[in-house]
Amino acid sequence: MRALLRLFGVTLGLALATGIAFAKPVELRLVVWEGDEALRVLREVTKDFERANPNIKVKLENVDYRYYFQRLLSQVAGNTAPDVAILDPQNMQMFAKRGALRPLDPLIESTPGFALGDYYPPIVDIFRYQKSLYVLPRDIAPIGLIYYNKRLFKEAGLEEPDGNWTWDFEPRPELGSQCFTYCMQQLTQKDEKGRTQVWGFAPSWTGAWTDTVALSSGARYVDNPESFDKLNFTDPRVIRAFDWVTELANEKRWLPSQSELTSVVQSTAVDLFISQRVAMYQCGIWDVPRIRQALKPGSEKFFEWDITLAPGHIDPATGKVVRAAPSGGSGYAILNSTPHPEEAWKLVQWMSGEPGMKAMAKAGLAQPAIKSLAMGPDWIPGPDTPIEQRYPANRIATDQAVPYVVLPPTADYWGEVSGLVFSKAESIYSGSATAEQALTEGNRIATARLETILKEDQLPAFNWNIGGVVGLALFAAALAWVYFPERGKTRTKAEKAEGRTSLLFLAPWIIGTLLFTVGPMIFSLLMSFANWDIIQPAEWRGMGNYQEAVAQDARFWQTVKVTAVYTIFSVPLGLIVSLLLALLLNVKVKGMPVYRTFFYLPALASAVASSLIWRKVFQPEGGLLNVLLFGADGQRNFLGLASWLGTDGQLPNWLGNEQLALPSLIIMSLWGVGGGMVILLAGLQAIPDFYYEAATLDGAGLWQKFKVVTLPMVSPALFFTLITGVIGSFQVFTQGFVMTQGGPNDATRFYMLHLYDNSFGNLRMGYASALAWLLFVVVLLVTLVQWRLNKLVYYEGAE
Repeated sequence: MRALLRLFGVTLGLALATGIAFAKPVELRLVVWEGDEALRVLREVTKDFERANPNIKVKLENVDYRYYFQRLLSQVAGNTAPDVAILDPQNMQMFAKRGALRPLDPLIESTPGFALGDYYPPIVDIFRYQKSLYVLPRDIAPIGLIYYNKRLFKEAGLEEPDGNWTWDFEPRPELGSQCFTYCMQQLTQKDEKGRTQVWGFAPSWTGAWTDTVALSSGARYVDNPESFDKLNFTDPRVIRAFDWVTELANEKRWLPSQSELTSVVQSTAVDLFISQRVAMYQCGIWDVPRIRQALKPGSEKFFEWDITLAPGHIDPATGKVVRAAPSGGSGYAILNSTPHPEEAWKLVQWMSGEPGMKAMAKAGLAQPAIKSLAMGPDWIPGPDTPIEQRYPANRIATDQAVPYVVLPPTADYWGEVSGLVFSKAESIYSGSATAEQALTEGNRIATARLETILKEDQLPAFNWNIGGVVGLALFAAALAWVYFPERGKTRTKAEKAEGRTSLLFLAPWIIGTLLFTVGPMIFSLLMSFANWDIIQPAEWRGMGNYQEAVAQDARFWQTVKVTAVYTIFSVPLGLIVSLLLALLLNVKVKGMPVYRTFFYLPALASAVASSLIWRKVFQPEGGLLNVLLFGADGQRNFLGLASWLGTDGQLPNWLGNEQLALPSLIIMSLWGVGGGMVILLAGLQAIPDFYYEAATLDGAGLWQKFKVVTLPMVSPALFFTLITGVIGSFQVFTQGFVMTQGGPNDATRFYMLHLYDNSFGNLRMGYASALAWLLFVVVLLVTLVQWRLNKLVYYEGAE
């Protein structure tokens, strides 16, 4: 009996061991937004985690930061969300507020020995929403750091900064290198014509320095970062900050403007720092790996560089130095939909704990959110640190910057309302408006939108029963509109059989159209009366979306104006050039098919590729258009355009100038005239020769032949090209999105770009649906008006 029991025990143990051995491990999806170097580090970290937890496998997915949050929200809405995702402060609340994230406080409390107090308090606090912690910080990223070129400081006769410097609105030579403004002035180098060759200073983006000036002046953009109901952009300190930064870029020329970076030199501030065209550079620590890679000790490009704290400002009222600068950061969150919360928590602890932070710190990619690790040898260079990783030597400044960080507002509507203000900042930086004018207007528009957002919290739920009935009624009406005109027609038995057979063959297309075109159109129409963000339940808004578009949304009419101007000029211009090319290529000479192919090929290029090519064409310095008009040295005055377009001796900034940006895109539209040319060429080749022979016998010249023969005969093709061209111009999107992002100052903000921003940027699907239906109605009406021109079209053989 004992032998049997022993045998049974051994058998049971083997069975259990085998079951454990062959048990399928838990798979966790981890989504991040990292670059190549950081992604390589994270792969190693996740492998280490898998070795420490054999029953868990991690699937690491990387998404471009520009599309990261849109894709993550779409996955949350589609119930395909990952288990763990990286988030930053300004985008955390949009997920937490919608119930997509799991609160971490219960998990922390149930984990023995977990010390949340080891983390920097500012980055922990910013990841709370309604007192609950939703993201475990991985790093903190103070932007109040100044990279500086030691050689350029020495050549300018300046001592290296020690971090105790201050900025002032005017240089103070008596303070020497303790005055940041004086350093900017002394480090700037200009040629004999006054053009800046080396800028004294450049922020990673212009707003970073503007924010630093405003914040260290004591101003704050909102009253409550988590849930604000007031905007403070009309604060005199904010206004003065914008005005001063604009003065530094446009008048003193001590720093490059953002439009110069994107449109003129078409480079980034860090690249200018690496190439020694900028002496000081403001950014977070994340650019260190890139600078190390470019400036390896012993290489030809290498120069001595380091970092220090951004300057403070002496408060005129108290005489005390005020330090404050913007900051970023990130951490890992657990999605509420995960079926494996315990395993996900283990992964979050690993990635936002010592293993993950040390790996990122060693690579110089992220300042650990745990203070002790940020002060350890993995982050702070020591005597045993490899020489390439010793730069910057003063990395202790990253810890010194933490007490002065001001993290961005976390309210989920901050991005939308602040965007309404910051869009006006472009007119400030370009000099076309004062800060007081632009910020007052922007603050007014943003405040109106903010009030609407706060009222939306009280909207009633959308009644899906009524919505379903209305949707079915519309669906039935669409079917009736197709079917009823055919009723009453007498058909033979054979015709009826033929009709049924044809319907059978058409059934796949009909079903697909009903499901994937008519159905979504009806759903979109219903949502145009709702407030819906694809995650939370829809709310009934009635005609509110349409009322907001025509009466409250200041950008709506700007987009209508931009789109209308683009259509009025680009469509006729495209028709004329297409017709001229078609006439030119209709001549019967040797090799003509090759020429036709050359002119048609640009129409086949993707809109994104074409946009990138034309960005180079419109580039002020060295751009093809400016070289043709003004010469390589910029001294030619072709047709007097230099005096008409130039600004203070500068070459025109085609995409960065508010008056020239839209005309530039209209010129660019000619790139695709090959499509219309082919259609018109086909129409020309269909004209019988005897019409021209008869006209010649009647003594008609070239112009008369074109007027009385060519134009009437090709009018059907012209009419078709006109209608499709107008419809296409109303839907233009890619050029404004890729080349100008709708700027400067909304000068190229097309209607479709506005629709896209509201739908995928602000998750206002209901409002975007209303915009889409307004566009549909306008396009329909314009097409009907155009159709009245059909009576002017000559159709051969028509009575």
